[in-house]
Amino acid sequence: MNPELVKFSKVLIIDDQPLAQIFLKQSLEKIGFENISVAESAKHALRLCQETSFSVIICSYNLSRDRDGYHLFEELKATGAVRLTTAFIFTSAETDATLVNSVVELQPDDFLAKPFTAKELSERLRRVLTRKQKLSKIYQALDQNDYANALQNIDAILTDSKAANLYPLVLRIKGDVLLAQQDYTVAAKFYYEVITLQKFTWAMVGLAKAYLGLNKEDAAKSILEKLVTKPETKLAALDLLGQYYIQHDEYELAYQQLQNATGLSPRNINRQKNVLSLARLLHDHSGQYVTAKTMLKFAKKSLHDSPDLYLTVARAAIDYAMTLPETESAAIARQSERYLETLKHEFPNHPETKDKIAVVQARLHYLKDEQGKAKQLINSVMEQHNEGSLEDHLDKAKAFHELGYQDQAVQLLEGLAAQTADDPLNEKIMSRYIKQEAQEKTDIPFSPRQLNNIAVQLYNKKQLPAAIQAFADALRLMPKNSRIALNMLQALVDQKLKTTLNDTQEELYQKCLRILNTTSLTSEQQQRYDKLIERNNQIKVPQH
Repeated sequence: MNPELVKFSKVLIIDDQPLAQIFLKQSLEKIGFENISVAESAKHALRLCQETSFSVIICSYNLSRDRDGYHLFEELKATGAVRLTTAFIFTSAETDATLVNSVVELQPDDFLAKPFTAKELSERLRRVLTRKQKLSKIYQALDQNDYANALQNIDAILTDSKAANLYPLVLRIKGDVLLAQQDYTVAAKFYYEVITLQKFTWAMVGLAKAYLGLNKEDAAKSILEKLVTKPETKLAALDLLGQYYIQHDEYELAYQQLQNATGLSPRNINRQKNVLSLARLLHDHSGQYVTAKTMLKFAKKSLHDSPDLYLTVARAAIDYAMTLPETESAAIARQSERYLETLKHEFPNHPETKDKIAVVQARLHYLKDEQGKAKQLINSVMEQHNEGSLEDHLDKAKAFHELGYQDQAVQLLEGLAAQTADDPLNEKIMSRYIKQEAQEKTDIPFSPRQLNNIAVQLYNKKQLPAAIQAFADALRLMPKNSRIALNMLQALVDQKLKTTLNDTQEELYQKCLRILNTTSLTSEQQQRYDKLIERNNQIKVPQH
């Protein structure tokens, strides 16, 4: 290792285990490092990085005192404390799949599995620092977003026969630069030429990205469907397939791909937000609630931490509770209340949350059939249309609709079209969701629970066509709800006993079958379903 490079490098050790700190410090001193700092927590590390520009950072992934290594590295990169010229190495005693996928997403310079020897540490540092030194001009240009200068230095390396061992890495960097410049035609040609020489998996992913940029989507999809079967490219391929399906308005397929991706790497909060938005769009209220809780779990104490995280879970709980029978919704409502209490405890005296909490509490009162209290709260924020985020307005529109203020709900939703989400994919999903909410709240003046109750009452009064229509409206708002599908199937079978189903009713009948055949039913529901199918099969079709 270059003695001068070692001597003048500033090193930061981030580890909350005293023995690990001592081992790393002693090992680094034996190698020749002199300027060594130690941080025992993420907060301490952030403070030191604000004061000093470190050449090398060795960070434990499994920090436990505040945030973990993933979110620390994410924040260090976001604040510019870690640049491409900084050598960043993760260490961890764990090597489970989600950790490995998270590390792959963050792209540190290296990863060392504990326990490791001083010799292994020395060898890894030698490789990383040598690489950083030889590619310093490229990294400096990229840190300044000077793509032209970066490409010039990349091409200089690629014509240097003495740097042949760096060619794969430099080629990969070149592809990333071409994609960052959105020069998709040149990028596609470049990746294709690389693949003809050697089928690097990163080049296959890059070619798919370039094809998506060129709107050659069928070619991109063909590549991605192969890459999704390979462990080393599965996560990237799932993300890109999700993007492909969203662009083609195939939201159910996009939801499946991105759900699989979050399972592989759950700490990626931006991806979790897209999954949450898709769950709402598809009326998967259970999935929405689960995703919101997962997002909060991994975002705590990270740069994503905020009062809105707790509000998101509380709101998702209410949306979910609205789809359940009153006997089941009470428990979910109590969970929503607990998230509000935690929010108040974690962010005391936070003035911006007061009205947001009031809207959530109004919806909770509605759930408990406390209409007077709910209207009193919602009236206090009724006129404040210009304040708050997109999510705040959406929640307020839901409260208005639930409490009978249908015109105000639709007016508020229609006014949200100009607001955008935090990334292009989420923006497209949210735009579709807002239009869907406005249309549904225009067409259907009742909540899902009210609709199901109305439908049951109509059914009991033998008003079958009206009951079927009410069940159909409820199923429009809750398309995965097996309880409603079973109720509507029963009404349809009874109607079929009286007369032939019309085309619309026949479509609803087939829809019920699709839902019930692809949903996990309780034993009681399965018995009821089997009896209904048996009754239907016994109906004699009129002869024409």
